[in-house]
Amino acid sequence: MADNNLQSNEQKSFTDKLSDKANELKNKAADALDKVEDRAEEVWDKVEDKAEDVWEDTKKVAGEWKDKAEDKLEDLKDGAKKLWDRISDKFDGDDEKKPQPEK
Repeated sequence: MADNNLQSNEQKSFTDKLSDKANELKNKAADALDKVEDRAEEVWDKVEDKAEDVWEDTKKVAGEWKDKAEDKLEDLKDGAKKLWDRISDKFDGDDEKKPQPEK
């Protein structure tokens, strides 16, 4: 019977040691997780800030491109109108010499 008590005590001691070790590992894992969460939050904040900066820069550049495209379109319209007027004048006979008024 003494052997059973000894084995029971040893088993309990071993179980207690395993439980203590498991709790220790669980605490270390929780600490590590907290550190990772903190670092991930810092990185996310930086990524979010950078993304906002890139978005604002992109909108600005897109606006500049839009303005340039609109200016170029206006230039093309003016050029096309002038060309159309020249062509129209040729076919309207406006290029024929008009008699000069007599003095």
